[in-house]
Amino acid sequence: MNQKLIESKKMVYEAGNLIRNMMAEHVEVSEKTSKSDLVTNVDKATEQFLVEKIQGLFPGQSFLTEEDTVEQILGDDLWIIDPIDGTTNFIFLKENFSISLAFYHKKKPVFGIVYDVMRDKMYVGEQGVGAFLNDVPLSNLDQTILLGDSVLSGDVYHPNLFKETSKNLKPLFVTHRFLGSAALETAMIASSNFNAYVFPNITVWDIAAAVIILEAVGGTFIFGDKINEVYFDNNKRLFMASTNSIILNELISLL
Repeated sequence: MNQKLIESKKMVYEAGNLIRNMMAEHVEVSEKTSKSDLVTNVDKATEQFLVEKIQGLFPGQSFLTEEDTVEQILGDDLWIIDPIDGTTNFIFLKENFSISLAFYHKKKPVFGIVYDVMRDKMYVGEQGVGAFLNDVPLSNLDQTILLGDSVLSGDVYHPNLFKETSKNLKPLFVTHRFLGSAALETAMIASSNFNAYVFPNITVWDIAAAVIILEAVGGTFIFGDKINEVYFDNNKRLFMASTNSIILNELISLL
């Protein structure tokens, strides 16, 4: 196993412990741009912890992170971090949030980790190796499932996302669930809990790790106008991920 991945799994578990411990203490909440775009002292402390761990273990690394605790430089060895994906869930529900940590070399995916902190579930994907949930290999995804047999997650009924109305969309798939963590919901496609995830405007740190996990078992995604590729910036774009290209193409046709 990649040495960076070995160390990364350890530090993400440690970061999870940090989050759980800070949850038992005082959580300071502030707004970024609106009441629905929140950040806490725990987000910032967790990101800083991960960045400092990486810098200590592997000098000369570069970072793209949500909370801007480190200078954003796109070097060959790039770590993309969302310390708490699902901050609103973290604040109000105390569950359904995750740590997302991805490593890319020369803009190519190497490995990704999505850690469901409160359920102690670690999803890992390693390019060319496979995907795992708590070190148990995940099976390759069914490449024949259709949209009509699918369970979707994400902001499916967001206004102006699809051409069809909510009423007309509902019969097109089995059902819809929305957890509120893009990283976690995309990783859960890899473990066959969902068949697709959609969101109209998302940033790379939300999904950079999860798409590596997803692709490792045959899943696919679109980010902006790119199929199975990510943008390395902080711009928000359309994101849809799915079990297979059949479902993804059906969703694209509805845009």
